Amino acid sequence: MNSIYMILKKIRNQLPYLLLIVIYFFFVNLEASKETKNTKNIEKQVKLKDHQPKVDVRQRRIAIPVIPFE
Repeated sequence: MNSIYMILKKIRNQLPYLLLIVIYFFFVNLEASKETKNTKNIEKQVKLKDHQPKVDVRQRRIAIPVIPFE
């Protein structure tokens, strides 16, 4: 009985941290779902533009110089 009480006490002490983690992952999930919806809309727009004659749609990449740490 004493060991169960100790386990419950430890869980109760960690509850605020667990709650913060749950809230964090909830908002991360919301943002990820928004991003997937946005990419689906972009893909639909690109597919519609493919039917237009000679539309040049390219992604441009910018080279970022990296200085190694010595």
